[in-house]
Amino acid sequence: MKIKQIPEDFIVNEEIELKLSKDHLNYSVWKLTKKDWESFKIISAVAQSLKTKNKFIGFAGNKDRNAVTTKYISIYLVPKTRIEKVNIKGAKLEFMGYSVNRINLGDLKGNSFDIVLRDLDKKVELPKDIQLENYFDEQRFGNKGNTHLVGKALLKRDFKEVCKLLGFEVNNNDYVGAIRKEQRRLLRFYISSYQSFLWNKTLCRTLIKYKEHHKFKTALEELIFTTTNVKNFKVPIVNFDTEDNEILDKIMKEENISKNDFIIKEIPELITQSSERSAFIDVKGIKYKWGNDKLNKGKLKLELSFFLPKGAYATMLIKKLSCYF
Repeated sequence: MKIKQIPEDFIVNEEIELKLSKDHLNYSVWKLTKKDWESFKIISAVAQSLKTKNKFIGFAGNKDRNAVTTKYISIYLVPKTRIEKVNIKGAKLEFMGYSVNRINLGDLKGNSFDIVLRDLDKKVELPKDIQLENYFDEQRFGNKGNTHLVGKALLKRDFKEVCKLLGFEVNNNDYVGAIRKEQRRLLRFYISSYQSFLWNKTLCRTLIKYKEHHKFKTALEELIFTTTNVKNFKVPIVNFDTEDNEILDKIMKEENISKNDFIIKEIPELITQSSERSAFIDVKGIKYKWGNDKLNKGKLKLELSFFLPKGAYATMLIKKLSCYF
């Protein structure tokens, strides 16, 4: 099976509630279509082109690099005529209107996906509805698969290692100063990546007790998928104020990490509160169609379309569906 053989095989459209106006307000709202761009890097490219700061560009969610994706961004106090002149390879901006408010992470409802899987040998019947383990997938950990390591180094106060992993220029051994020049949103993302890594491990060890399951090997770890429906439950995203959890506590001991490590006094703006994430999501109304694969002679392709709520990964659904092939 081949996924993302070409970027057009993986199309993501953001679904978000926009409250737009024709009046010239503080924020202009744009639909950003991108190809072969990481979310943070395209925002930086737009900001640089407009000679503004990244923090003045709001967006609701991160999108895959190796895909054709649309997302909505808000830009603060930059004239529409200047934005219309932005010319970035692999990106297109379409004016939607004006808004009183900035676009933020909480505004995202979810994403609709149109995906083509290639190089398949035979047609199989797929379920229209499925219970999907709500794991964070590999793109959560960056192209190098190491953003969680950056997050762990931040928590362990190994600021020298953070600068090494990120390639930061350091003057006079001021590692904290070099780190604080980075966007706060991005630094929090690194810590969140490590939290996601621990969350995946916790869910895996919880699900392994179910006899009816199969395993899927990824670059970072082995995931457990159940083959029967399980009553949904919450798994904590660990932080300084997380309640005790036997499985999570054991994993943290193995990782040599403690809850107190999440209180970063040297960079207090990175301190957040604990939360929970559902172990499963219900994916309903999956549509699919089989056809001949013109890119792989003698093989079949599978066209899939579905909707996922924010925070869920289409690639994880494909991993689970792969057990049917």
